[in-house]
This record gives sequence, C-alpha cells and structure tokens, in this order.
Amino acid sequence: MSPVAVSSVAEWTRACSGAFVPLRVHTAAPAFRASLSQVRLGPAVRVTRVVSEASTVFRDQDLIRSQPRDDVLISLHRRGRGSIRQHERTAELGCGSAVMYDAASPYALSFPGAMSEVVLQLPRRTLTRTGHTFAGLTAVELPDSAQLRSLTMLAASIEQPGDDEAEEIGEALVGLLRAVVRGRDTRTPATDPRLLAEGIRLWIDENSADPDLTPERVAANFHIAVRTLQKLFATEGESPAAFIRSCRLRRSRSLLAGGASVSEAARRSGFLDIDSFTRAFKREFAQTPSSVRADGVRAAGVRAAGA
Repeated sequence: MSPVAVSSVAEWTRACSGAFVPLRVHTAAPAFRASLSQVRLGPAVRVTRVVSEASTVFRDQDLIRSQPRDDVLISLHRRGRGSIRQHERTAELGCGSAVMYDAASPYALSFPGAMSEVVLQLPRRTLTRTGHTFAGLTAVELPDSAQLRSLTMLAASIEQPGDDEAEEIGEALVGLLRAVVRGRDTRTPATDPRLLAEGIRLWIDENSADPDLTPERVAANFHIAVRTLQKLFATEGESPAAFIRSCRLRRSRSLLAGGASVSEAARRSGFLDIDSFTRAFKREFAQTPSSVRADGVRAAGVRAAGA
C-alpha cells in the first residue's frame, strides 16, 4: 500500500478500514491529521506504520456481524500515550509497550494526543499452536523479553522488501510472536540466533549515539549474558564493541557530510574524546573527519549554485 495522508475523520476511517479491518473513528480535534504506510509480507502478514492526532478507533459488534474478520493485531507503540480496551480489560500504551487485540471481538483504541506506532497484523490461525485462548491474551501488555525486543526492532525497521524476501520476513515475525506468546524464559534467547542478533544490531544502531552504550548495557537490555552477546556477534566475525563503534562512525560520517563540525559530529555520535574519534575515523574510512566535512560543504555549495 502506498503511504496515505489524511486531513479528516472520514478519510481516516476509510484509510484504517482499508489497511486493517473495518473500523469506526471518533475525534474531538478540530483539525485532524494522520498518516499510514503499509508493507505486505506475503499473503497474510502486514506491518503498518501509523501516525495520528488524538482519536478513538473502534470496532463494534455491528461491524463484526456485517464484516467478520479473523485478524490478530499487535500495537507496538512508539510515541505518545493510548489505551486498548477489549474483553472488559484495558491495557495502557506507552513508548515501548506492545499489546495484542483480536478483530473477532469488539475493541476500542483511544489516543488522547499525537501518537505513532507500528502495527503487526496476521491471521488468527498463525497462533493457534500456542495453546492460548485469545480472550486471555488481548488487552494485556505483552511482557518484556528478548523475543519482544527483537520483534519490535524488526517490525519497525522494515521498508519494502522484494517479493522473494517479503514472505521470509513475515515468517520470521510470526515465529518471534509465537515465542513471545508462549512466554518462554527471557533469561535465554529462545529465537533463531540470527534473528536475535539482527534485532540487537538494529537496537544498537538506534541507540549508538548514547556515549554510555556498552556491550554490558546491550546484554542487560536484551536479558542475556555478555558472553551470549559475544557469541552472537562472533558468528559474523566481529565483537559487540566493534559494532557499536562502527555505528557511531557511520553516524558521524553522515553528520560531517551534512556540514557538522568535527567536535559536533563526535559528540552527537557518542564519542567523548575527539582525538580518539579522529583516530578511529581515519582507520575506518582512510580519511580525516575534516576532509569529509570539507567535501560535504563543497558539494552543498555546488548544489546551491546550481539551484
């Protein structure tokens, strides 16, 4: 689905009903704005990025009766606050939370202000092997675990894969969700090590600008031992510390090419010492930070002159 941007409740109702399942929308905002973009991962799995202002989105019994669906949806909340109500329970949504809901029963999603989230959508049948009833799983925040963190990072990072890759990614997401729902022990990684490693790399890349980010903190964040983390990275011939440094250097190079000063690029990339940053940069790119900045400034000047 192509990205959709709307400026009215009626448009948002049509967009959400087309992307997810038939829904109704209410809002008290005088000027409503929202957008979504969806990626289909094979015939059954969808991942949708949603951004909206204050609203209530709900699916009532009349819609269920007239337009039945068997989809399960998982809100992976990124920004703002909200709540999901289903089966006489209410789960709060905040940054980093994940909540499941079921299109076969009435539910309501309420957002008091601006929000953004990633929604994973898949058929009920993909989770039937878990042995759980959906009435007991919905409108309950999914417990934090290495599997959930991997699921969230993978879902949030998906762009538009090729046809041959899309179904494979969809299967990986379903596998991670099954592991989350089973509630396996979070002290050890229960997923495919390659999937867990990819989720960890994505999280590191997103947080590499934090100067306090260390392998020990990464391991603690994913509820695994530092030795386990090192083994995951060793399969690719690198170490967690080297990968953190590489992410910081790539970030700094982008900042320098955009015109940031050497000290600013170092600071905004998580380096506390400029001399150490400069040495690491030269080893990685065979260029000095100042030369990359000069090239970027020069290119920007050429573009401005051409305009």
